[in-house]
Amino acid sequence: MRNSPPDSGFTLIEMIVVVLILGLIGTVLLTRGPLHSITLDLRGAGQQLASAMRQTRMRAIASGTAAFFTIDPARGDYGAVPGTRQALPNGVALAGGSTTRVVFYPDGSASVARIGLVERGRQVTLRTSWLTGAVTVDGP
Repeated sequence: MRNSPPDSGFTLIEMIVVVLILGLIGTVLLTRGPLHSITLDLRGAGQQLASAMRQTRMRAIASGTAAFFTIDPARGDYGAVPGTRQALPNGVALAGGSTTRVVFYPDGSASVARIGLVERGRQVTLRTSWLTGAVTVDGP
């Protein structure tokens, strides 16, 4: 009688588990590891703030009344008044350090604003156009 040699190698399940573990480790390293991009964090914070400002502008147009958007560095939050307030992301500060208030009017226009967000020496600037109320994000 002949004995067959024992199976050597890995099963499909073992290979899938290893690939999943490597994928999870890779995801953690890319999002919070040494290659983590401060610039992307700051740009994301700027886009988040711009989105909230655009929503306030649309609320002013839809309601037919002026809407106010305030950024308060002392409290570390921003949002429409009245409305829900959101916290500035950790490590992100308002350049200049003073409370900023932007008024969006029912015709779509806005008060002129230039808002700087700073994180570890890098800066993103949000601007509003007085005529159109458009919010733009400039930065790294």
